[in-house]
Amino acid sequence: MKNHQIFCSACDRPVRVLITEPSTESGQASIHDTEVVCLEIGNRCNGNMCPVSGVEPSAMVARLIRNGLPIASLETVRASCPACDAETEIVLFGDGKAVCSICGTPARWVVDHLEAPGT
Repeated sequence: MKNHQIFCSACDRPVRVLITEPSTESGQASIHDTEVVCLEIGNRCNGNMCPVSGVEPSAMVARLIRNGLPIASLETVRASCPACDAETEIVLFGDGKAVCSICGTPARWVVDHLEAPGT
């Protein structure tokens, strides 16, 4: 993978991205070409399409997961995935959007309630 910085119009600054290597396998099935993977997906990623890669933000998180990249720099919560039922890290981004760190399924997140410290 190649590490680059590309200007993101949503963040209005350069962001770190990786460009994946193309698949070396041959066959009839769909094989992934190179992909741009943004390492700084976050709260500003609230549109329907990433200006850096041309995919939905949930697809960008799925690319991170599929390529085995760390999600430690992303905002996460520990929760049960509504699709695979695994208790795992859920990546939060944009306007209440979330993605399971295991299966990559997009979901919505809402704050159920807040509690004061010590209650």
